[in-house]
Amino acid sequence: MIEQVKGTQNIANADALKFLHIQKLFYASFVDYGYSFLQTPHIEHTELFQKSIGENSEIVSKQMYQFEDKGGRSLVLRPEGTSSIARYHSQYNKALTKQYAYFGQMFRYENPQQNRYREFTQGGVEIIGKLDAYSDLQIITDSIRFLKNLNIEFVLQINTIGSLQDRKNYSKDLSKYFTINKDKLSTESREKIELNTLRILDSNNDIDRLIIDDAPEILEYINSESNAKYEELKHLLRDNSVSFIENPKLVRGLDYYNDLTFEFIANNGVVIGGGGRYDQLSQILNIGSFEGVGVAFGIERILNILDEVNQNIDIFLIGTNINKITEYSKFLDEKNLSFYKPPRLSKLNAQFKLAKNSNAKYVINTDEDTIKDLENNKTIDFDIEVLIAN
Repeated sequence: MIEQVKGTQNIANADALKFLHIQKLFYASFVDYGYSFLQTPHIEHTELFQKSIGENSEIVSKQMYQFEDKGGRSLVLRPEGTSSIARYHSQYNKALTKQYAYFGQMFRYENPQQNRYREFTQGGVEIIGKLDAYSDLQIITDSIRFLKNLNIEFVLQINTIGSLQDRKNYSKDLSKYFTINKDKLSTESREKIELNTLRILDSNNDIDRLIIDDAPEILEYINSESNAKYEELKHLLRDNSVSFIENPKLVRGLDYYNDLTFEFIANNGVVIGGGGRYDQLSQILNIGSFEGVGVAFGIERILNILDEVNQNIDIFLIGTNINKITEYSKFLDEKNLSFYKPPRLSKLNAQFKLAKNSNAKYVINTDEDTIKDLENNKTIDFDIEVLIAN
């Protein structure tokens, strides 16, 4: 028996309805508000992520699905979305300030566990070009609209990590601190000291948390200009009645971040989205000189905490005559009415049972030209106006 690949999942049945619901509200929350939807390739040049995320980062050194194609080119399955969006912007919109939205699969060779998959879905938005404090505010408030549309309760945490130089200085001292306390850390965190020290701060391991709590905080390393930007954003958030918590240990694990970082944390403690500023990413990639701010949401993480979603299709066609059920189907299509159909023309009783289990409101018996109202248990002659009115 051939099974699915480890670290992947089949999204079906109730979960599939939730996935489609999340996707629909993502488009309604961002694309309908002016973000341009962009689908970038799943395959990118390895160099893109070596430069953007950092060649020594855990993602690049351990987790990327990397291969050489028949032309000898080093390629990867994209591990995240922002770098691809920046690459696109530099090719086609370098002189403009643009808002982008994307929704698609990413790939990392992680240790599969709850909320961590080797193939996972990200929904994200980016503002790239010439930015200001309003750009940061917009990304956060638009993200809040999306989460509220999903009826998800969350906490917004924010921080500043200063300039790339501030971050390097902090990482250096943090690495010294964790090296001194290496024997007290979990095995997983010990491996991160050399690869990406900042990722240790993300650990939820109780052993690690004891050491992390006493670690140096990045606010001690922040330059005055970055501090001023951070204070301005906090002022804007308060003025717009946006609740937030400051978390001085929130740094995000990707090398391209500077200044603002933020995360949305669900009531169960799971990070369901996060992002920040990346004003030097274009220079790191040598593709121009533009600023950026963005957020990415873990769609499977949202799916796992979302209440069940009902499929609101009210009409179910049943019948045993191919011509008649096809005729009704065409008629309902012309009226722009959605409806279920049986997968095959089995016995009428079996089709009716299927219709009742689908939670449809009306069953159209095409053999008898009748409509049965399942809620009121009434049967009437077929009348399209009844369906349109309800």
